[in-house]
Amino acid sequence: AAGAIEAVVAAMQAHPQVAEVQQQGRIIVINMCAASDAHSQRVADAGAIEAIVAALQAADPEEWDEVEQDCCQALANVCSGTCAAGLARKQRAADAGAIEAIVAAVQAHPQVADVQQECVWAMASVCAGTDAAALARKQRAAAAGAIEAVVAAMQAHPQVAEVQQQGRIIVINMCAASDAHSQRVADAGAIEAIVAALQAADPEEWDEVEQDCCQALANVCSGTCAAGLARKQRAADAGAIEAIVAAVQAHPQVADVQQECVWAMASVCAGTDAAALARKQRATDAGGIELAVAALQAH
Repeated sequence: AAGAIEAVVAAMQAHPQVAEVQQQGRIIVINMCAASDAHSQRVADAGAIEAIVAALQAADPEEWDEVEQDCCQALANVCSGTCAAGLARKQRAADAGAIEAIVAAVQAHPQVADVQQECVWAMASVCAGTDAAALARKQRAAAAGAIEAVVAAMQAHPQVAEVQQQGRIIVINMCAASDAHSQRVADAGAIEAIVAALQAADPEEWDEVEQDCCQALANVCSGTCAAGLARKQRAADAGAIEAIVAAVQAHPQVADVQQECVWAMASVCAGTDAAALARKQRATDAGGIELAVAALQAH
């Protein structure tokens, strides 16, 4: 009905201490935003972002009662989109304190998979973008401890697909922002987590795991400074080279997988020192040359 969005948000604003009003309001926000970007904008215009962030900030970290979970799901939905309006909603959430509140929720409930899933998704949504404001949001997230919190979530919940997928998206975006972020991602243990996910991917089913694993590896292993070379070697030591080759072999006709895999292999094997030459030999022994040429011929 006309005006329902505004009425619901007004109720949330008028009754911040009434748990049922807040919970059901967030459910409506989640569903409305999933329907269309226009609904997401009306939700934001009505003031829902600030109301949701306030509820997340007020949640008792000692007691998980689904507040963090549905707050983060609502934020992820309302902040979706990379059009100008979507980017403005992301910034509005950041200005309200969403980034720090999301990190706090991740840290407060490390073993609750549902909370981790929604929090990581919300962080990926709020921090998405490539403009200056988006880079500032990524820096703010890093300063709040998001990198370590997200990688810890990936390590704690290896079988939860959404935690893994959204975690890799955050890794991809964080590493694209700066070399310092790439190093923090590596120091937190993301390289090993990503290689493990790539090794565990079902070769019979392509579900973007190989694609975003390889994109994440390419980003975190970029750079030819000493730290960058060390990250490349760390990936190789974790089994990245063989895992990348296996992904290329498993999906010869999927151009996106081939593209990301070849990029990841180039990133991991780059360099001119003795360790880099050994990585190149290892890639050759695994069949990397033939597979790279076959990818060029197929696409």
